[in-house]
Amino acid sequence: MLDLQRMLAAQNFQSKEEAQKFMDKLKGQPLGETPSTTPEARAQDLVYDAREMPPSIAADKMIFSALKLDPECVEAFEYMAEFSIGPLQSLIFYRNGMNAGRRKLGEKFFEENKGHFWGLSETRPFMRCMFGYALMVYELDEKQAALNLFKEILALNPNDNQGARDYAMLYSLDLSQFDVFDEIQKPHQDDPSAFAAFNKTLYIFKKEGDTLAAREMLQQARLKNGHVMALLMADKTLPPAGTGYMMGQKSEAVFYATMARSVWHSTPGARAWLNDVYRKK
Repeated sequence: MLDLQRMLAAQNFQSKEEAQKFMDKLKGQPLGETPSTTPEARAQDLVYDAREMPPSIAADKMIFSALKLDPECVEAFEYMAEFSIGPLQSLIFYRNGMNAGRRKLGEKFFEENKGHFWGLSETRPFMRCMFGYALMVYELDEKQAALNLFKEILALNPNDNQGARDYAMLYSLDLSQFDVFDEIQKPHQDDPSAFAAFNKTLYIFKKEGDTLAAREMLQQARLKNGHVMALLMADKTLPPAGTGYMMGQKSEAVFYATMARSVWHSTPGARAWLNDVYRKK
């Protein structure tokens, strides 16, 4: 199973169809067992094995053993961050994983591969730790530091497979850095998501107030997902966002509201404006 995981991770598929064709070619072929010979590879194996079981003492022992083999195992730090009991613990483990990843990859690697990071499977644990760390830093109210981290993620991987731009645009609006919003949005102007539409709506409202352009943009956003406005206006606790969503569905609205509601609420007049438009629908 681990050999298959590594083989798939190395392919960098661009579509589900491409992945399916590759899997079809593998049917009936023996994959074999390639033993991991280095401490780093054996540590990764242990983390992958831990992820295949529910959180337990047995899984914890695997992570502990992984770190004994490789004290800089990024995957182990990522695992511990995901299963931490609170945001401060998550922050520490994500930071440790991010810093370990920087050391392992090295300065030369960054210089040579900037702009293509997610396409290289060995960068992904580092990128995920960096993403998680940025979220935790924002929770500490270190908004500029969080924005800078997301900007670095986008510089390393402009294709943005992780959705970093959605957070970076929100954080730039939270800081009233409209030039940064413009810079981040420019390569993604054709983004069809509700996230992009509602972020653009907030951008216009924050710059111009209740204008025709702001209302027209809000209408476009509502057509992409009609569930978002009610969640943005509410004070009640949001349902769990989960790890994925379907575009146009309530799951997408919950995901967006979870990341964006605090920024909307902190924008003077934004919630009252949403209520006014919502009542007139």
